[in-house]
This record gives sequence, structure tokens and C-alpha cells, in this order.
Amino acid sequence: MRNQKLFLNLLVFIILGAMFSTACTGQSQEATPNTIPEFDDTFASIISATGVVVPERWSMISMQTSGVVDKLLVVEGERVEADQVLLVLAGSEQLQAAVSTAELEVINAQKALEELYEGVEITRAQLVLELANARDALDDAEYDRWVQQEGNRASGEVIAQAEANLALAQKKVEDAEKEYSKYSGRAVDDPVRAQARSSLAAARQQRDSIQRNLNWYTGYPDEIQQGLLDAAVTYAEARIAEAERQLEKLQDGPDPDALELAQARLNNAEVQLSTARAALSDLELRAPFAGTVTTLYLRQSEWLSPGQPVLLLADLAKMYVETTDLNEIDVARVQVGDTVIVTFDALPEVVVNGIVTRIADKASEGSGVNYSVVIELNEIPEKLLWDMTAFVDIEVGDES
Repeated sequence: MRNQKLFLNLLVFIILGAMFSTACTGQSQEATPNTIPEFDDTFASIISATGVVVPERWSMISMQTSGVVDKLLVVEGERVEADQVLLVLAGSEQLQAAVSTAELEVINAQKALEELYEGVEITRAQLVLELANARDALDDAEYDRWVQQEGNRASGEVIAQAEANLALAQKKVEDAEKEYSKYSGRAVDDPVRAQARSSLAAARQQRDSIQRNLNWYTGYPDEIQQGLLDAAVTYAEARIAEAERQLEKLQDGPDPDALELAQARLNNAEVQLSTARAALSDLELRAPFAGTVTTLYLRQSEWLSPGQPVLLLADLAKMYVETTDLNEIDVARVQVGDTVIVTFDALPEVVVNGIVTRIADKASEGSGVNYSVVIELNEIPEKLLWDMTAFVDIEVGDES
């Protein structure tokens, strides 16, 4: 196929030369002095090279952990998604249990921290109520103490009224005593004597009650009473101070010590969970990107060593061609964006257009000074496979 292309290029040059020769001959025969034909002798220069078909992305996958392959979850040729589990080493059950335990502790620690904040709101509401009650109690205690003091128990009018009532009550007692004296010599069970005696007792009780009220109006508390009154005021003041102190502590949220302890518990639980998950992850091999498992290098129940190749993963959705023998002279004429015609040894009837997308900055390893040029194909032919041989003709333009 490559020889055919070279032959076609040579044939084009021969035909062009023949056309030029014929034109010159015709000019001499016709002896026309002013007809020298102008030819467009610009044409695209072609640089040919051999290449190989490669996928857009591929990777040799291995693990950093050793162990026995417990589950091999893929087969060669299988399409996998990014982050899909490909292989699991033995021992994952215990680590999964550790992850579950750590997850539960994180939930409990988070709940404890949330309850700490919720408890602050409940406690704040209780303290506000306690403060209101304490202030009411202080008002009552201060009033009780004030009203018990001498001169504060009653107004002058109340005292004058009480004194007048006392005088009237005393007059009733005296009158009842005179009336009773008339019958005091009679028998004890005499009804008239009993009635007089009852009236006298009632009069004395009324007088004594008025006297006690008057004594209270004009009196003052004794030492014990005063101590009790002062103690009631002091206790109410202490309740207010304590409620205010507790409210002040809650202005910035939960108790700092309790909050620090709860946060430390949550942080430790999250670290334990992260560690458990990392240990479990070390037993799992996941796909770093979506692609096809092209080669498997082990079987289930085999021992896997760190760094040992497990599988070859490639994204075959998009294929490129990389040149393998483009020398340093030719590569200097190639530019990104140059158009390319690509053929394949295994697909002789297929011709695909492409474009240069990348030129290597350094020569490839191996014999000779050759550079890799990556060519993006405009379409992916059916049955095109990784590592197939390709031939590329790169149009680099005229250098004159």
C-alpha cells in the first residue's frame, strides 16, 4: 500500500512534466511570441511516516497492599466506569465492620454536640424564668420587710380608727360587765346569767382583737422576726445573682469545657472513620477512569504483592496515531494543525483524515533520532484496534 502511494506521487510529477513539455513545443510550432503559460507550481509537501494506533488514555493498574485476591470482579474486554470496584482482597469484612462502628460513633458524637447547643437554649429559657421568679420573690420580700417596720404598718388614719374602735370596744366590755354583775349571784345554769356571761366574753374578745391590731400597727418586728425578713430578701437577691451569672455564661453558647470535650470526641470519631475507610479502601482496587479491561495479569485466590501489575485499563472510545519513525529533519517541518492522511496495514480499504495535535519535545528512546507526533483521527474506523500499524502522510506546505 505504501509503495502504491509513492508510485502515484511519482506519476503525478511525470504528468506535470509532460504537460509542461507539450506546452513549450506548441509555442515554437505556432511561433506566438507573447504566450508563455503561467503554471501554479505551488503544492503541498508530503512527509510520510509510520505510526501505531493508541487509545486516548491507558494505565497499568496495581495496588500498594499485599493479600489474597478474594473477589475478581471483571474480565478481559469488560467496560468499566470510573471508581468501579475491580478487585477486593481478603479481610474486607472485618474492616467493613470497623467502618460501620466508626460511622456510628461519628453519628453519636455529632448528636451529642448538637444536643449541647440545643441544651443551651432550654437552659437559657429556664434561667430566664428563674430570674423572673427571683425578682418577684425579691419584690415580695422587700415589701414584707418594709411593711413590718415601725411606722410602716399602718397610716395615721388607720391607727386613729383602730384607737377609736378600741375605745368603743372597751365601753362595750364595761357595759357587759355591769350587766353581768346584776346576775352573777344566780346559779351557773341560769339562762339570764349565761346570756350576760356570753355577751361579756364576746365584748372582751372584740376588744382584745382590736387591741392586737393596734399593737401591730404601732409596733415593730423583734430580732428574730427581723432576721427572717432580712434572710428572705438576701435569698431572693442570691437567686437573681445566680440566674444572671448562669445566663451570662450562656451568652457565647455552651460551656467552653463541655463544648471542647464534645468537639474533641467528634474530631476523634471522624479520624477513626477516615482511618477505617482508608484501610478498607486499601483492600479494594477501583478504576481510575472509565475504560476497557484489555489485559488481566492474575486470577482469583492468587497472592498479590505491592506494585504487582493487576490489569491494563484503556479508554478505547477515542483512538489516536503516534508516529514511530519521524526523523529530526522531517519533524522540524511539521506543525500542530497540519492535516494528515492515514491508512492502516490491517485495513487496506480504509483512508482516514486527521490533524496533528501534539509534537514531542524530546526524541523517542531507541535507535535513531525520531520524534513522536500525535495525530487525532476525524473518525474511528470500525475494527480499528490498539497497536495496529498506521501510515501517515502529513501535508506540511511549501517551504520556499
